[in-house]
Amino acid sequence: MEPVDHIFILLLFVVQPIYGVFEARHYEALAKAGQPVNRVRFYRQTALLEWIFLAVLVAAWFTFGRPIADLGFTTVGGAGFWGGTALLILLTGFLFYTWQGAKRTSNTDKAKQTESFGEIVQFLPHTIRELHNFFGVSITAGIVEEIVYRGFVLWYLVQVMPLWLAIAVSSVAFGLAHSYQGAKGAVRTGLVGLAFGIFYVVTGSIWLPIVAHALLDVLQGAAIHELLRKDDDGMESQLA
Repeated sequence: MEPVDHIFILLLFVVQPIYGVFEARHYEALAKAGQPVNRVRFYRQTALLEWIFLAVLVAAWFTFGRPIADLGFTTVGGAGFWGGTALLILLTGFLFYTWQGAKRTSNTDKAKQTESFGEIVQFLPHTIRELHNFFGVSITAGIVEEIVYRGFVLWYLVQVMPLWLAIAVSSVAFGLAHSYQGAKGAVRTGLVGLAFGIFYVVTGSIWLPIVAHALLDVLQGAAIHELLRKDDDGMESQLA
């Protein structure tokens, strides 16, 4: 490993969680003060920062002459991969069903579910324009976060600890990176990261975790939007 690898880990394990929490508090303060929260700006800023980090990481990776396969970009195939593909299809079907179910939810149930989101509701898409930008950051997260947390972080950790422990530690780091969602959100995201880590190892490739992550965020975002959508969605969609 090179010194820059340790810097990347420091940024992911320490700097990113702290930055995320401070950024969240900023937006929450705006909301409590009655000021409009610019979610589109938040989504675009998040996506830009993730792509910049990935670009720097990949540039360093190739500078040191490391094989791309070590980041998970391996030849697809094998029982694990095709089994994972079948599981992904089932997951997609379930998420699509959830999205469609959200459309049929009564206003009373929508209010209850919305209340359960807590402060994180400030970062969720309320309008069509916000949803479209949320899709962008969702696809970004699927690509960037899987390469970073399942590809790079696991590669780094397995050099100093067993694979099972590396998966657990990378999942904790993944959860901490989402600390802006609160304690429950960080734990929930950490468990999702654990599932993605296992999925990555079992399938032997980063491709399926990337697709699964992106689909999870996109379809969950679509379902959440159905619960939060504003009455002016139609007008806003025409203006967007």
